Amino acid sequence: MPAVTRQIRTQKQAYGEFVQHGTPRLLALELLLLLTTRLVVADWSWNDVLVVAVLVGLQPFTEWLIHVFVLHCPADGRLRDRIAGYSHRRHHEDPRDLRYQFIHPRVVYVGIVVTAVIMLAFRTPTAVTGVLAAAVLTLVYEWVHFLIHTDYAPKRELYRRLHRAHRLHHYRNENYWLGVTARTGDRVLRTNPRKEDVEISPTARTALARRGEASARQRA
Repeated sequence: MPAVTRQIRTQKQAYGEFVQHGTPRLLALELLLLLTTRLVVADWSWNDVLVVAVLVGLQPFTEWLIHVFVLHCPADGRLRDRIAGYSHRRHHEDPRDLRYQFIHPRVVYVGIVVTAVIMLAFRTPTAVTGVLAAAVLTLVYEWVHFLIHTDYAPKRELYRRLHRAHRLHHYRNENYWLGVTARTGDRVLRTNPRKEDVEISPTARTALARRGEASARQRA
């Protein structure tokens, strides 16, 4: 039986499980290296504040776009399907299955290479700040997403709303409630309806994955 997130009822238990997995560890290592680099480079300016503000402001829309066009891509066997779509469909089949809970490590490795290219291309302190902020936001995304799929009960109102919205995405209709760490993207892009206004989707769980993959095999 695959490891699942059942019986994780406290943040301490959740954190203990979270740090056992490769993706959080890779992201934490990347973050540490980038933070060290940024502190060594120094030369702080208001551009650092601006870059962080822009990335934080864009994060809800970044999550939305990736969720729609990458994670929910067609099961066609193409690159985005192999690196993200297949795993995400498995995640929808069983949202508690830890095998498909995190961003795949190979995607993190690609991100690290992209990070290095950006820093070498721009060679400015602000560029390091930008990739550092992106790493922080990615790790926050992984933590919030993981915690939502445990049995930890929401206590704060903000987290309670995120928890409810993401559960609706998995168990009611996969076409709505696409944000994870924020709901702004859903509000602006009109994918944040009331629960009562959306019918239960027959493809929110296994049907979507199996039907898509069957079609892909038929076309092959």
